[in-house]
Amino acid sequence: MDAKLSILMIATLFSCAAQARDAAQESSDGWRGFLLDNVTFQQSTQDALRNRHSPFRPDLVTDQGGRLQNLFVLQFKQGDWTVMGSYADNRTLGGGSAYSLTNPMAFGVNTVETVGTSREAVDYKSGLHELAATYLKGGTMVMLGKIDTSNWYLADPIFGGDLNHGNDYGNAATRVVAPPFPSVALVVKQDYGNGLSLTGIAGDAFGDRETLDAARNLVKGDPAYVVELNFQDQQQHYQLTFNHIDAFRFFDKDAVWPVPGEKAPQVNAVMASASYRFNKSWAGFGRASYAKGEGQLEDVNFLVGMRYDLGKFYALVSQSATRVGTDNTPYQQGAKGDITFVSELTLNYKLNSFVTLGMTYDMYHSSGDSLLAKDGGWNGAKRNQVMGLRVTSFLPF
Repeated sequence: MDAKLSILMIATLFSCAAQARDAAQESSDGWRGFLLDNVTFQQSTQDALRNRHSPFRPDLVTDQGGRLQNLFVLQFKQGDWTVMGSYADNRTLGGGSAYSLTNPMAFGVNTVETVGTSREAVDYKSGLHELAATYLKGGTMVMLGKIDTSNWYLADPIFGGDLNHGNDYGNAATRVVAPPFPSVALVVKQDYGNGLSLTGIAGDAFGDRETLDAARNLVKGDPAYVVELNFQDQQQHYQLTFNHIDAFRFFDKDAVWPVPGEKAPQVNAVMASASYRFNKSWAGFGRASYAKGEGQLEDVNFLVGMRYDLGKFYALVSQSATRVGTDNTPYQQGAKGDITFVSELTLNYKLNSFVTLGMTYDMYHSSGDSLLAKDGGWNGAKRNQVMGLRVTSFLPF
């Protein structure tokens, strides 16, 4: 890690450790908001393909990942109604590093931007992230607008780490199918009491993260749907999720599916999760996922893990197995039927009420001749190790 990145990380840590007002009155009317900041650096022992292959940009191959992510959210509540807007800035840190909204060492969301008559590679996104209105009365919630729909399903408060300080799930937890991204959508959630709830989502299959032009697929008749059933209390959480993404063409920044005249193939997926807190120190979790679609690089995933809390420390350890679903892999690294095993250890320390420091170690291993290019198999490696460091800050006001 070079000196500039070290200085940036330290500066971000201390700036976000500043005191903020307590947001205990979240249920009251009026204004409230928060700033979520994340700085992540990763280093692996093998080179990997860090973006999806495209004729419009050069391939990014590196053994480093770096990301700066800021999200500013402002809400106004009046009675049963809440209006919310958010601004997000996400960008690459370090020359040649990967940009990703989730894991810098996996496929990022690097895309292309149309400038005049040419297209250029883009390693950042900055702009309007969400703008939505919510009606909440009794056990019914209805939200409409530009929404990051990934916030409304596949969320587990028991094993998910401290959700105020980022998502501490295993890297392989959602490898099989990516959630619909910020898009024009409708979210309806019904709480039936006694811990049982049902969530339904309908919206664009992708959406632009930076502008209000987030319904380009929807107006072409290409929606995405999610239906999720949850049961949870203070000790346990069980979740069943069905996901459908129509074939769609439009991504961010005027990017389109790279095959002229074609769309990204549709995907159907089912995911089941279970977690249980045994006591104040120990919790266990597991997930099984299956996705069906012609464009699926991976189609089956299993994940099991444990969480341990001790004072300001908490650790998560997980083991996953994911099946390669096609022979048409980037640069023919990996093959259909190969299993990618990922062992992950995450150690987190809460510096104070607002800032968490995290360190992550991942070990990748393929049952076949090579890992996928995105997991470190660019040069035909069968194994890869990844070390990561992050600082995540949550400042309510």
